[in-house]
Amino acid sequence: MDIVMLGHTAAGKTTYVSLMYAVMREGIEELSLRAEDPFAHSNLMGAAEAVLSGRYPPASDQRAVFDFVLQHRGQDVFPFRWRDYRGGALAERVAGSVQARQLHEDLKQAQGIILFADAQRLLGNRAAPGEVRRMTVHVQHALEARGDALTPVVVAITKCDLVDMESDHVVEQLVAPFQQLVDGIAATQHLHGALVPLACGPEPVNVALPVLWSLHFGILGRGLELQAAVDGRLAAAREAAARDTLGDRISSWWKGEQSWAAVSATHQRAAHAEYARLEPLVAPAERLGALLEGVTSF
Repeated sequence: MDIVMLGHTAAGKTTYVSLMYAVMREGIEELSLRAEDPFAHSNLMGAAEAVLSGRYPPASDQRAVFDFVLQHRGQDVFPFRWRDYRGGALAERVAGSVQARQLHEDLKQAQGIILFADAQRLLGNRAAPGEVRRMTVHVQHALEARGDALTPVVVAITKCDLVDMESDHVVEQLVAPFQQLVDGIAATQHLHGALVPLACGPEPVNVALPVLWSLHFGILGRGLELQAAVDGRLAAAREAAARDTLGDRISSWWKGEQSWAAVSATHQRAAHAEYARLEPLVAPAERLGALLEGVTSF
């Protein structure tokens, strides 16, 4: 699974990914993460420790890619790739920027998208809502290019601890730049959106939810693919078994060809192999679903 994280400069993406990893590394309800690269693990944990002590990393100026694995009860169950883009790539023309072109392509291929916006900036900078709307246009075009592929989308509003989230007026202002995207996602069956207010500081709030939401639907999508493969193999096995006769077995032996009985057995073995890939995903998918019951979705 590929998850793309994007947002404008200083939206808190770099801070978020380190805190998210540290929280998930510790584990939530038998679910945890590990980084494939030990250097990435050390860097992310070190950055998280700094944030928890009140020291924030500088804004990222390069595209970063992390390879993670979701674990359930300490066992690897679902690998995924996390792509983090520097904010400037959103403002650059695709024709003139390597990172802008890469972002455009990654968004089209993404199996999960997380959009970040700074709550304080949205409320206090008149240019910020327009910047967010332009970001959502990038995402909408990418989602249209993906057709009806199952895709989770998270709108993450950072620095919510610094604004009055109890005010309906404030919440309306924060959501307004995303409204067209929200309405478009809500009107589909294959897109699943969530709105998550975040605090990424010494007292983090909700930092696990964006990744958990993305992984929940990523696992469901993978499970549907595997179940379809199992069903297809079993159907092919039944069809071959229906053509199995003693005459076919003798004729196939004489000609040195595979009999319909052997074809049926091959499909059955393949079905069992696909099911073996599917079965470990069931428990973590159920656990994720239970964890996400209270998330605001659209």
